[in-house]
Amino acid sequence: MSSDSLIYFAYGSNMNTGHMKLWCPHSEPLEAAQLADYRLAFRFWCDLLPAPGQYVPGALYRVPREDLRWLDEYEDCPRLYEHLAVTVATADGRQVEAMTYRMRPGHAFAPPDRQYLSIVRQGYIDWGYDPSVLPAM
Repeated sequence: MSSDSLIYFAYGSNMNTGHMKLWCPHSEPLEAAQLADYRLAFRFWCDLLPAPGQYVPGALYRVPREDLRWLDEYEDCPRLYEHLAVTVATADGRQVEAMTYRMRPGHAFAPPDRQYLSIVRQGYIDWGYDPSVLPAM
């Protein structure tokens, strides 16, 4: 990987390929991946919580540094979300080092609205995951 790009682990709304293209027009979708020992939680927006034995489905993207500023803006980083270095597993069992986001401490749990949840659901479909595991709103 060149120093002018990074590998990003997308979960939640950023799994939606159309949505990602809006915020990171130069990003390259790579492959589906899973983050072990975490679970997806809603604090209106998606968040990661440590959860031994569970996993969060997601997708890997190559993101040029020029697009990272737009992604940080979308994620309201560093005010709402912060960067997190993670190791994820691909379908063929490879371990890949990536960057993702997690919500900063202090935000309450809250269900997502229908529009946001539909973006997340489409992302699951885009990457071949079963969206029925997401809560119905």
